[in-house]
Amino acid sequence: MTSISDLKTDGIGGPLQVRILQKWKHDVRQYETWYLAVDRFADAIQILGQRTNQSYIESVLHVSQCYTISDYSCPQLDNYQKFLENEFYIDVGLKSIIQPIPDTTTIPKTWFRFVSKSHLIDLGERPPYYPDYSGVLSKIRDCTKAGGESFALLILTDESGSELAINLWKECITNPDKFNRDSLHPPPATTVVAVTNIKPSIYNGVLRYGSSHATHIYVNPDIPETTTLINLFIGPSRPTPPLSGTPSTLYDMKTKNRSDLLDKTFIVQASIKEFHYQNSWFQAICPICKDPIFKRGESWYCSAHGLIEKPTYMYKLTVTITDATDTISALISETSCQKLLKSSLENFISNNPHINRNTLPPIITNHKEQTKKMSIQMLRASTPDNIRFIIIDIEDPTTRAQTFVPATPAQPQMTRMRPSDTTPEPSTPVQHVARALTYDPTESTPRKNAKRTAKQQTS
Repeated sequence: MTSISDLKTDGIGGPLQVRILQKWKHDVRQYETWYLAVDRFADAIQILGQRTNQSYIESVLHVSQCYTISDYSCPQLDNYQKFLENEFYIDVGLKSIIQPIPDTTTIPKTWFRFVSKSHLIDLGERPPYYPDYSGVLSKIRDCTKAGGESFALLILTDESGSELAINLWKECITNPDKFNRDSLHPPPATTVVAVTNIKPSIYNGVLRYGSSHATHIYVNPDIPETTTLINLFIGPSRPTPPLSGTPSTLYDMKTKNRSDLLDKTFIVQASIKEFHYQNSWFQAICPICKDPIFKRGESWYCSAHGLIEKPTYMYKLTVTITDATDTISALISETSCQKLLKSSLENFISNNPHINRNTLPPIITNHKEQTKKMSIQMLRASTPDNIRFIIIDIEDPTTRAQTFVPATPAQPQMTRMRPSDTTPEPSTPVQHVARALTYDPTESTPRKNAKRTAKQQTS
């Protein structure tokens, strides 16, 4: 039996046993139907049924099922087709022999190629493949483009505490096979989300991330990374990333123009001189439309959505901060406020039902006049004549961020799964690492690298 690692561009491959894991189409090339397939060695490849063959292939290949496939070609991928590290795909059609086989534990039921946020950034705007990313859901927002097209914004926090914003475009969120909005529960729930095949782009000179044609969203997938993330986030202390940015002073920041401040983070040693708010230091908002909501009897009421079972709470704080060089006013982010409060606002209010929203609690005001290490950015809505700042993170100068070992290393060791492996599954999850074929123009043959994580499941 042939394995995926035996294949090569324009080569002749023998019978191949695989499991189909995903299916997608290009929004322009509607005559192409793509599949992600994995074999018993946790190698993966793209399969294509196109044009004359498309409807037939769609009728015989089904997600999660296992097949033996024979009589196929291995053409080279073009730039619009390539999502994995392989340089070629399997082309199947009417003349191919596609035989369903019984479900088997020897072929993985999941397959991911996770990278860390730093690795994602290192891959740049034109990566050689579209990687996967996993984290705990911090926020989800339903958004609309200027032209009226809907999209969703996910903010995920990984095992190091780093946050990544991912835009899920219309073709993703309108496909129930790729995206289920109802299954995405933001805090206080701990929901692990895996996003496959993230596509980078440059917007206003800044690297952004969004869904691609192949992107699928998996909620709490049955893989070791999910257990690791849940244990981290429900433990006594959530992971927090180290502050990163350019060391600076308040005077230096105030004297820069807007273009020098845009999309940059500055680290300053400063103290909070005063907290500012109007009437209330927090507000209750509708979890659907984000507009302020108000008490009506014992219930919360939104003018647009009626009775609300549970509001979302947001801070309404600005601060005056000072260092040895100058003084500025700044908004303070939810993350920073949460660190000062040493709790989420929802939990704090739940534990203090008679809290006075017109008076800051001592647990916050006690931070006045204490030197803090602050991560500060300019608000994007700032104009050249009205530059405003926001503190996006804050910590004590002596605080050291915890270091966590990634659940999926960037370059893990290779592990093969064989049919003879019938040993009962141990109490600690075993991580299987897949290989993918990459092509170096300086070499005459593809080389094999450990690239992606697969978990073998019992059917």
